[in-house]
Amino acid sequence: MMRKYVLIGVLLALLGFGSAQSTLTGKVFQIGENGDTVAVSNAAVQWLHTSIGTHTDQDGKFTLNRTKTDTLVISFPTFLPDTMVIPRGQNGLTFFLNTAHNLNEVSIVARDGSYISVQPIYTQIIGTEGLRRAACCNLAESFESSVAIDSEFPDAVSGARQISMLGLAGTYSQILLENVPYIRLLSHQFGLGFIPGSWMESISLSKGTSSVVNGFEAITGQINVDYKKPESNLERFFMNFYANSMGKGELAMNTRIPVGKNEKASTNFLVFLADQLVKMDMNHDGFMDVPRNRQVNVMNRWDYKSPVVEGRTMVDFVWDNRFGGQMAFMPSCLNEPADVPYGFTADNKRVDVITKNGFLLKGEHESIGTILSYTGHWLHSRYGYAHAYLGNQQSVYANVLYSNKFGAKERHKLTAGASLQFDCLNESYYDDMDLYYYDRPHHHDMIPGVFAEYAFIIDPKLVVMAGMRLDYNMVRDKQYSSLWSSVNQLFWTPRVHLKWQATKDLSFRASAGKGYRNAHFFAENQSLMLSSRTLHFDGHPSPEEAWNAGASAVWQFNMPGGKASLAVDYFYTHFVQQMIVDLDQDVHAVHYYALNGEYNGYHNLSRSHSAQVELTLKPLQRFEILLAYRYNDVRYMRNGVMRQKDMMSPHKALVNLNYSTPYDKWKFNINCQIYGPMPLPNTQSNPEPYRRPDVSKPYCLLAAQITKKFRKWEIYAGAENLLNVKQKDPIVQAENPFGEYFDATMVYKPITGIMGYVGVRVILK
Repeated sequence: MMRKYVLIGVLLALLGFGSAQSTLTGKVFQIGENGDTVAVSNAAVQWLHTSIGTHTDQDGKFTLNRTKTDTLVISFPTFLPDTMVIPRGQNGLTFFLNTAHNLNEVSIVARDGSYISVQPIYTQIIGTEGLRRAACCNLAESFESSVAIDSEFPDAVSGARQISMLGLAGTYSQILLENVPYIRLLSHQFGLGFIPGSWMESISLSKGTSSVVNGFEAITGQINVDYKKPESNLERFFMNFYANSMGKGELAMNTRIPVGKNEKASTNFLVFLADQLVKMDMNHDGFMDVPRNRQVNVMNRWDYKSPVVEGRTMVDFVWDNRFGGQMAFMPSCLNEPADVPYGFTADNKRVDVITKNGFLLKGEHESIGTILSYTGHWLHSRYGYAHAYLGNQQSVYANVLYSNKFGAKERHKLTAGASLQFDCLNESYYDDMDLYYYDRPHHHDMIPGVFAEYAFIIDPKLVVMAGMRLDYNMVRDKQYSSLWSSVNQLFWTPRVHLKWQATKDLSFRASAGKGYRNAHFFAENQSLMLSSRTLHFDGHPSPEEAWNAGASAVWQFNMPGGKASLAVDYFYTHFVQQMIVDLDQDVHAVHYYALNGEYNGYHNLSRSHSAQVELTLKPLQRFEILLAYRYNDVRYMRNGVMRQKDMMSPHKALVNLNYSTPYDKWKFNINCQIYGPMPLPNTQSNPEPYRRPDVSKPYCLLAAQITKKFRKWEIYAGAENLLNVKQKDPIVQAENPFGEYFDATMVYKPITGIMGYVGVRVILK
């Protein structure tokens, strides 16, 4: 360690003799067991707040183009990531990495920009800079520049947004808050809006199966959100004010407060306020285009560390209240006789308490991590005067894990532990029109599990990571109806990941594994209550089970503006058992049933193919072009025919242009998403005015944003849907929402037209 500081001091003393260089060269070393100097090959070297980076060669050497930033980040899986400020006049650099001794699951390092992680699991990281390229108000709106995620409106009334990955619903993707399960059960409908965009430091997006450490639920992928942290965030005070032409206003703030003389502890307060102030009906169908929505979200977090202990504790409260429907509707109308405007209301209250701690053992490379979280969620919603859904969720999650790095050059890493997921979900659903009543007052899911994961660095270019989980799914119901049966089942979850760094600029990854999920129809399909369809439960639900396998390749190459890249990936998902929500079988009904077993000797009854190509070009300094295309082929069997999934576009393309002037004084962003045709549910049995096409037409969503940066604040302005794309008649039988053909779930295009916005950010370091 002393050698490192002496070397840095000598380099800084020589700065006066250097001259500005367009490239930076250097070497990355570690101190061997005998005190000798050992080169570290394939270490990631990247400029902070950019996507410009490279990897070291076999001798630990690297060459990197200069950028406007002067902070360099160097990382490798078995070492602690670190940063260094490189003055403009300095050209050469020698860097020594320190051996990592704390748990990745507890010590999280997030960086700005959009880039592919060096870890074995194929992961795209969207940093603060990437998040600010669009005015993302929450997590659901943060994927405008990613072709891998589709963010859609499931209905034309509630204003909720949901995502899909690999062509499958977001319920098959595990959504975490700093490696803790977050979006589950009651939060599937509105929960993505509970994560403010201004609070996020980064988003890690992984396709396919993830680590067994985080559970058995990730089937198509994993999304992990990192909030701003008081210990690593340099913002002493941050405020963002946003307003758009639809009458919505938002205010987000966060502060950083060090605690104690040595700043071993620190805290920050995060506040988010949002209000949809006016009613609007731009398509003149008599319904509000967006619901009146008010949200209050507050969080306090504490981070603390010592030589042997490191931990984080977060407490969060969310209140989200909204109402929509016909323009004349107000929430008080629900207490009046039936002859009133059609309306929708939803009141969400949620509390989260999360604490994570890491403990360094006597062995230098041994540690124990603990995670404990509690979620309380209360939801009261009404859909017209005849439908109501009430939910009460109490969830506890615990995870204890042991980690140890051992062997020559620490090429072996073992992580093992045990977890517990407990959910108490109380649900009630009323349908006075069809005299249907469903009550599940005491539903308990208790799932204890054990896991182990082993990573072997065969050489610096080849890493293999294999894991296994065993979870016992115990479901207990005390109910007034006999729709559901109790389930006891052993979940066996094997997963394996491989990464091969073929050259300095070319890497390959492959993964395969299994995932499970307990389906909850009412909590996950609340939008279906915004229609006159009747519910049909064809048989008893069962836990969903699927295999996923995939492969990817990433190639980096030099361009005048920096490192460009080409990424190609393919993933295949095969369901052993899946719960199907079928809207196509009957235009007046929703059929819900399990798809399992075989049909005439055919076992593959539900599957998904997904392929993607993404090209990032840097033709000029500070100018980036992103071109991407993805293809999803998702099918399930009904009546002996493999049918394509409804309401999902197989083809999607993306063009994203970004340019900034020197020192980021001006930033310009243009984003274009192109959606191909998608199949729609069959409505041919309806009368002519209430029919919809079998296949939608392709469309393009164009957005642009300009940001002007000052010393301590910046102002931005932009617009979405610049081509004014709108779906005609998104609500079937909007003139009579209590009629037999009413359906607000046939949404496949935007409902509103052009939407402009302005905002101001204040940043005090």
